[in-house]
Amino acid sequence: MKKQSLAVLILLVGLVGFTLIQKENIAQALSPQFSALPLYGRVIGVDAGHGGYDGGCVGFSGIPEKTFNLQIAMSVGKALEEKGAVVVYSRTTDEALIDPVRTTGYKKRKELDNRLKIFSDNGIECMVSIHMNKFSQESQRGAQVFFDREQEEGEALAQALEQRLFVLDPDYARQPSAGDYYILNACPASALVECGFLSNESECAKLEDGGYQTKLAAVIIASYLQYRQSLPQTGMVI
Repeated sequence: MKKQSLAVLILLVGLVGFTLIQKENIAQALSPQFSALPLYGRVIGVDAGHGGYDGGCVGFSGIPEKTFNLQIAMSVGKALEEKGAVVVYSRTTDEALIDPVRTTGYKKRKELDNRLKIFSDNGIECMVSIHMNKFSQESQRGAQVFFDREQEEGEALAQALEQRLFVLDPDYARQPSAGDYYILNACPASALVECGFLSNESECAKLEDGGYQTKLAAVIIASYLQYRQSLPQTGMVI
C-alpha cells in the first residue's frame, strides 16, 4: 500500500510539474515581443495519442502508433509556436500519464482524465489529437477526422481539416465524422485526426517519412487558420 501511494504521489508531482512548465511557456509566449505574429495569444492544445505502456496500433513497419503520433504532434506544435501560438502538449515524450502498474480500474480513462486536466488547467481554446488508423483490409487508406456531434466548433474545425487533408490524397478523401472519443471533451473546438492507415503498406511507408510528416503538420496548421478565419471578427488573414 505504501509503495502504491508513493507511486501515485510521484505521478501527481510529475503532472503538477508538467503543468507549471506549460504555464511558464505560456507566459513566455505572451511576451509583447511576439505580438506581431499571426497566432499571438492563441492557446492551442496538441495531443499525441497513446504513449508509454499504451503503444496503440502497429502497422507493417512494426513501429507503434504512439511513435508516429508524437513525431507529428511535435511538428504541429513547433509550427504553431513559430506563428506565435501558445501550445499546450499532453505529452512531449514517450510516457503515459499514469503509472500502469499501480493504477487500478479503467486505466485508459484515468490517463485521458490527466490529459484533459492539463488542457483545462492551461485554458486552451482549441485542441487537435493526433492518431493513426488500422483496419483488417489493407486496401483502406486516407486520413479521417472526428468531432463531438454536440459541438459546432469542433465540427467546423473537423471540416476545415478534412478539406485540407484531401489535397494530400484526393483519391481517398473522407468526410469528417462524429465520434465518441473522450479526448474530444478537451474544449468545444476539438478534433481527432487519424492521419492514415498503418495497415496499408504504402501509406505506412509515407507516414514514416519525415518529409510527409512535415506536410501533414503544415496541412493541420493551414486547417486551423482556415477555421479561425471562419470565426466572426477574428481579423485572421491567411
